[in-house]
Amino acid sequence: MKLVTIAAIAALTATPVLADTIAREQAKADLHQAKADAGKAQMQKEDAQAEANAAQADASSAQVQANAAQSDAATLKAQADATQSQANSAQTVASASQAQADSAQARADAATADRNAAIDKADQARAELHGN
Repeated sequence: MKLVTIAAIAALTATPVLADTIAREQAKADLHQAKADAGKAQMQKEDAQAEANAAQADASSAQVQANAAQSDAATLKAQADATQSQANSAQTVASASQAQADSAQARADAATADRNAAIDKADQARAELHGN
């Protein structure tokens, strides 16, 4: 019985040591897992940073393209405005030319009427000469 008591006392005394050893091993395992997680998180952070840098480069490139397109659009707009101005000027010239043509046609019509009247007078004069 003394032996059982001594064994029981020894077992109770050893239990905290075993529990302490298990706790230490668990803590070591937790530490290693935390370090592994931290390493993984660092790699994920670096990957995300690389993606962000690539996205920033893409955005910068897109901005350059947008600026070039805007510049091209402004150039085309200026050309279109110049062409419109030339068209307006040509329309003004065409309108003036049409007015001159209309005036010339009116003078031609008047000259034709005068010619016809002169021919009629000449015919009457001839008729009077032949009739008398």
